[in-house]
Amino acid sequence: MKKLIVLLVCVAFVAGLLLVSHDNAFAAWGRDKKKDKKEKKVVEKLEEPVVEQGELLYTFKNDNELAEFEQFYIQKQATFGRMGVLQAYFAMEQNNLLQIDNQMNEKFGFKMDPNKMYDLNRDTKEIREAGPLPAPPAPVPAQ
Repeated sequence: MKKLIVLLVCVAFVAGLLLVSHDNAFAAWGRDKKKDKKEKKVVEKLEEPVVEQGELLYTFKNDNELAEFEQFYIQKQATFGRMGVLQAYFAMEQNNLLQIDNQMNEKFGFKMDPNKMYDLNRDTKEIREAGPLPAPPAPVPAQ
C-alpha cells in the first residue's frame, strides 16, 4: 500500500511538472486589467524572456504534416513523463533492497548475491545457493 501511495505521489508530481511547464497563459490572464496601455507595454517588455534562436531543423510543408509531427511529439513527451515516474519507483525499490540486504546481513551474517539463485528449504531450515541465474534471452533487433 505504501508503494502504491508513493507511486501515485510521483505520478502527480510529474503531471504537475508537465502542467507548469506549459504556456503561462493562466498567469497572464490574472494580471491587473486596470493598468493603462503604456504601463502594460513597459511591463511586457521587461517580462519578455530572451529566447535564443536555435538551429532550424525542419520546416513543415503544411498543417497536416505539422499535426502528424505534433502527435509524435506529444507521445514522446508523455513517454518522458512516464519514464520519470518509473525511474523514481525503481530508485525507491533499489533503496528497499539495500535496507533488506543490510537487515539480513546484520541478523544472519550473509548477503544474497543478486546474480545467483537460492533454495530455501523449510523442512531442514537451510538456504543453499542453487547456481547462477539463467542468461536472459538475446534482444530482438529493431527493424
